[in-house]
Amino acid sequence: MLNNITDLAREKSSDKRRELLGRVADLFFDGAENHTEQGTLIFRDIVLKMLNDVKLEGRAEFANRVAREERLPAEVALQMAHDDVSVAGPMLQHSPVLTDDDFVKLSQTLPEEHLESIAQRENLSGTVTDALIENGTRAVWHKVTQNKGAEITPKGFNTLVNNADGDEILQINLSSRPDITEDAAKRLLPLLPPEGKARLAQLFAENSDMANTLIDNARQAVRDQTAPGRQKRLEAKLVIADVKDGKLDMSDGLIQLVETNRGPDIVMFLSAMTDLEEPIVSNALYQANDEPISLLCKSIDVSNSAFAKLMGLKADKLNRGLADTGRSVAHYKELDISSAQRAMRFVYMRKSLNGKKVG
Repeated sequence: MLNNITDLAREKSSDKRRELLGRVADLFFDGAENHTEQGTLIFRDIVLKMLNDVKLEGRAEFANRVAREERLPAEVALQMAHDDVSVAGPMLQHSPVLTDDDFVKLSQTLPEEHLESIAQRENLSGTVTDALIENGTRAVWHKVTQNKGAEITPKGFNTLVNNADGDEILQINLSSRPDITEDAAKRLLPLLPPEGKARLAQLFAENSDMANTLIDNARQAVRDQTAPGRQKRLEAKLVIADVKDGKLDMSDGLIQLVETNRGPDIVMFLSAMTDLEEPIVSNALYQANDEPISLLCKSIDVSNSAFAKLMGLKADKLNRGLADTGRSVAHYKELDISSAQRAMRFVYMRKSLNGKKVG
């Protein structure tokens, strides 16, 4: 093997470097328990240099090969954690050499897809989930709350519940977690539909006092919120009616609702304008990828200014940067309305077929 490695080392092509990287890894890990500290440092330096000479596909292959290795030098794991998500993903999700301190620092600089990989680790400490919740988007929050091996602190639960209004996925995930704190459960309950309330109450079935408290708090919250909630919903329905009657420009109506900062009303408005179910619209609006909501809005000729305001609201709710929002708005301006309408026909076609199957 050493002769083959020597021959490969003389080759300069990316493919040969890729093969060499794999051979070096095999040689190191097959006897990793016998290597001296000096040998480990040599392997580290060789790999760090070679990673710069190997194409993305080769780096991704190497990442999948070494991600679970306990003897992988931490410097290699950290360098790969900053690479494209096809390389970083396996390392962030599986590497045993990355520490909680590493993940806290990484959460402050890495993009959303990378943080989603961290959120899917088999086990996550409260220190890491606090960092992911603080620095991540809704897509990251969804992954954290779906992960039964993730410890969520009272602080984390409070932040998540504070942002659960209008986010069905987050509501479902939170109401399914047996570790949810009593305080968070009390505040989450009024936001949930009937099935969510039942699911949450079941978590406290063995604590009758807590279950009764949850129900009493929910009833009081409903009494406190019903009147203003109905008023706002009525206002949104009036905006929809004015648009359909031609009394109000559709884009102006959307801007009015965006400025109220009420996600459910915006979803209801776009659902009425497109004849799509609210869950479909909600998913298009709140997912990390802006393409679905861009196509939906362009297909009904939402103005550039209205779309920009909508993306601004989405950025606030998903904790996204201005650069991402700017790119999405610029892309929207370049979208062709006829192309968007053709793309949306597939959505309507699938909806129609599903309706026939149900019938």
